Amino acid sequence: MCLNKNKNGYIALITVIIISAVVLILILSLTFASLSEKQTIISHNRSLKNYYLANACANYAILQLQKNLDYQGQETINIDEYNCQIESVFGKGNTNRSFITSSQINDQKKVLKVELDQVKPLTIIKSWGELYQ
Repeated sequence: MCLNKNKNGYIALITVIIISAVVLILILSLTFASLSEKQTIISHNRSLKNYYLANACANYAILQLQKNLDYQGQETINIDEYNCQIESVFGKGNTNRSFITSSQINDQKKVLKVELDQVKPLTIIKSWGELYQ
């Protein structure tokens, strides 16, 4: 009779250990999944900041071209604690102008190319898009 009680105690102890192990594995899995999701969100936010910074530089370059058709770029624009670059302005005069802007936050970089059919009196944009590296 005493032997039967010991078996029930061992079975209960092993059951508790198995259930605890399964719960621990589930908790660890959820923790790692949420950390991975957090990294994805941070990466996405950096990508958006880079995109908007490069677009801000593109808008600035258009304004500079409207003021001065001889504008050549090659400048860095500071916005808050970030910056973007107007790397190159191509072409001369009022028509067929293009330029490249970029921004980089940590290891992520965005590069935009903008092509203009006309600068003044109305700016006509031929294309505006991201260059993939």
